[in-house]
Amino acid sequence: MGPVCTAQKRKNKAQEEKEAIRNSNQPCLESTSLAAGQSLPLELKNQSGVEEAVQNLMQLFKRFTMFLELVGNLSQLPQHTRDKLNNCIAIKQNISIIIQNNVKRVMREQQIIKRIDESDYYLIFNDRKFASTFNQMMSKLANLVLTELKPDEDFQNAFPILAVSFEEEAQKINNIVEKLKNNIIVSIRKGSSQHSISINQQQSNRKASQQ
Repeated sequence: MGPVCTAQKRKNKAQEEKEAIRNSNQPCLESTSLAAGQSLPLELKNQSGVEEAVQNLMQLFKRFTMFLELVGNLSQLPQHTRDKLNNCIAIKQNISIIIQNNVKRVMREQQIIKRIDESDYYLIFNDRKFASTFNQMMSKLANLVLTELKPDEDFQNAFPILAVSFEEEAQKINNIVEKLKNNIIVSIRKGSSQHSISINQQQSNRKASQQ
């Protein structure tokens, strides 16, 4: 009975993984399209790029969280594999805290008083401070999967289907992380440039008033 029960459990686990992955196989959030011939100003394009990338990373984070939950009890895994998965869980928890804290911050800034739920996450989609931190943490999570879990044969053997999903999600995360990083850099440079223009304008006005 022992081997039969074990085989049945593995079969059930594999079916759960397949079902969850099938249900989660939804496209990332799409950005609003423009009518033919229209184009956004450069500043709005950059802001839209940051917002879209953050939304997509949020969607991938949600999916990744679901995959982590499918792993279930880690006690049957070797210690080195448990440590890697626990590191993933720790990063995931830190990201959740970062999301909550930044939503609270923006709510305070906008004087919004209500209990936070997922529908409020839109408040931080175009927040550059959050985007930068979120991007770094998601990059850390993806790299942990690709450099630690992917080569781990014990993890691959224990979760053959889930392991593939982990890797695919990590690759998607890294692709968006790179795009978001570039958008943030452009946004920072633009902000610095506008700040310099403002200072120069103030100096010119001061000189003109002294003449």
